[in-house]
Amino acid sequence: MSTAFYQKGQLIGLTGPTGAGKSTVCTSLMQRGWGVVDADATARLVTQPGQPCLVELAEAFGKDILTPDGALRRAVLADRAFSSPQDTQRLNAITHPHILRLIKEKVGQLYSSGKKLVALDAPLLFESGLAEGCAATVAVLAPAQQRLARIMQRDNITQTAAQKRMSAQPDDQFYLARASYVLYNTGNSEALYQQAQQLAAQLEEAYGQG
Repeated sequence: MSTAFYQKGQLIGLTGPTGAGKSTVCTSLMQRGWGVVDADATARLVTQPGQPCLVELAEAFGKDILTPDGALRRAVLADRAFSSPQDTQRLNAITHPHILRLIKEKVGQLYSSGKKLVALDAPLLFESGLAEGCAATVAVLAPAQQRLARIMQRDNITQTAAQKRMSAQPDDQFYLARASYVLYNTGNSEALYQQAQQLAAQLEEAYGQG
């Protein structure tokens, strides 16, 4: 994605491992008037029945990842795609181009609506290359046991399934080495919300109001 695309406004990348609390940070930013693009939600759009991305996934991971009416069996795909780092890479190689195209459209729409600051909530911010187009990047981190409990409750999955998802992602050092800013979630959502508010104020001063 060309960096020139982001010159109309300032894009702030938001990332971190699953279950860390990025949704709380997004809520905090939206309440300040920021635009927010959810990469995971965009990913779900490209895997709707009939989408080219879904056809490619079925070819790579088996046609039985689809229901008879062409819908994605997400649990089946996740089980296969997260079974090894190689399979996860294969999933990303297929889905990323489709997701990035839609993200570009959504960010552009927010800029056109007058937003000067847009947060891109993207778990694979660094791996996908999206960070290169961001004015700054923010990582949200949390203790592993806390994340495990949140994932199990949020997605209604077993501990084994949750641990499989966690093991498919980088460790904290990966984010610490790359992010411009880090927010630590210790389990208190209000405290994380306030951390996000304070950081947002700094970013607004640096890059313009949301």
